[in-house]
Amino acid sequence: MSGIVALLLAYCTGVIVIAVRLRELPAALLAAVTVLPLMIIFVLLVPTLIISLGVGFLSGLAANFTKRAYSSAFGALIGLCGGEIVLSLILVLITSPKAGDFVSIISNRYLSGAYGLLVGGLTSLMFRWVASE
Repeated sequence: MSGIVALLLAYCTGVIVIAVRLRELPAALLAAVTVLPLMIIFVLLVPTLIISLGVGFLSGLAANFTKRAYSSAFGALIGLCGGEIVLSLILVLITSPKAGDFVSIISNRYLSGAYGLLVGGLTSLMFRWVASE
C-alpha cells in the first residue's frame, strides 16, 4: 500500500516538474499522460516493491524479537539504506544511465535517498497501523 502512495506522489511531483520546466500546458499534459506513467511503471515499480518489502520484512523481524513495533524513523532509516542500494547501485548496474534520462535522475544519491526515506517512512507507518490492530 505504501508503494502505491509513493508511486502516486512520484507521479504528481513529476507532472509538476514537467509543467514548470516546459511552461506549455499541452506538452505537459501529453507527457503526463504518456511518457511519465510508463517511466514510473518500468523504472520505479520493481525498486519500490523491493524497498517496501525489505522495510516491512525487517520491521516485522525486529518487532518479533522485541515484541513491539518500532517507530517510523526506524523504517525510514531502513528505507534510506534500501533506496540508496536499490536505486543508486543496483539500478545503475542493470541499466546504464545516460545524461538527462530518467535512470540518471533517479540514481542521483540525494533523490534516491529521499525516495527511500519516503517509502520507508510510509511502509513503517502502515506497518505500525496494522500491528496496533
